[in-house]
Amino acid sequence: MHFTKLVQTKVSIPPQRGIELLNVKPIKAFFIKLGPSGQWEKECIENGTLRIGYREVPHEHCVSGDWEAARNSFPTSSDQGSVTRHINQVRQFYEEPETTLWITFFSDRLWWCFATPGISQLPDQTKTRRVSGEWRDIDVNGRSLIKGHLSGKLLAVQSFQGTICTVREFDYLIHKIMGTSEPHIAEAQLAVDNLIAAVIPIIKNLHPKDLETLTDLIFRQAGWQRTGVAGEVEKDIDLDILSPITQERIGIQVKSKASALVYRSYQNKFADMSGFTHFYFVTHSPDSSLKALAAESSDGAFIYWGPDMLALQAVRNGLVGWLIDRAS
Repeated sequence: MHFTKLVQTKVSIPPQRGIELLNVKPIKAFFIKLGPSGQWEKECIENGTLRIGYREVPHEHCVSGDWEAARNSFPTSSDQGSVTRHINQVRQFYEEPETTLWITFFSDRLWWCFATPGISQLPDQTKTRRVSGEWRDIDVNGRSLIKGHLSGKLLAVQSFQGTICTVREFDYLIHKIMGTSEPHIAEAQLAVDNLIAAVIPIIKNLHPKDLETLTDLIFRQAGWQRTGVAGEVEKDIDLDILSPITQERIGIQVKSKASALVYRSYQNKFADMSGFTHFYFVTHSPDSSLKALAAESSDGAFIYWGPDMLALQAVRNGLVGWLIDRAS
């Protein structure tokens, strides 16, 4: 079973800020494999370059555009179809304009860039091209382009056996970089957002015991296990739960209605508790003072869940049917 962590985690590499919008409109994109088994990935990304091998292909033929001469650099015994594919990749590296989008994958993220004209040959006969600006692993809103959040169709380019190939999922790629969604995805997301909004009134009308049960179900759906009977664990804690994989233990207090004063009191109590990595304060009806306080006082260890977060987690964990049954 996969256990989902419901606590907030810090990103190991802070996202860049102030990223400018794309100032060009690419009409195509290429995936480039930066070295055998990706051996040049780190160097290229840090130094802002693209790089290919093809040491046997004379640089002067490529620069002058004499592709027939470049083709003749391959042994005559070579498969001609294979030679054509290799020459096409070298030619793309040398001739693609500045408006062409380049992507690669490194450190579990998608990286993208544009490249300036002009190719240089390194002492080892490999070829390099400067990036326009820098490689980026974030979208225009500063969100990391993590591979786990990308379509398998786009990720499939990683299995390409050559060096450069066309990105067929071009529209999807542009949407990811621009922080937008394809129409059918946007429609589905809108439906989810509407569903979340629709269950908030149901959650706000839950009986205190039902609210406690909902909270328990959310965490159980995510793989957590209770260490005691809900509501009967110990003073100041309604749910004492444990991750059987990481042995992480968290405490949860559930209140149907709550104020800033009550919230502060539990925050102080948690500071004196031992054995818990996190404490969740859950309520479906916070007063105005608590709404203002919770927005500015979360420290990552003492976590506030109001009706919006409860609704989001209920939808994500497949509990809408349970909520409707309780309300019917």
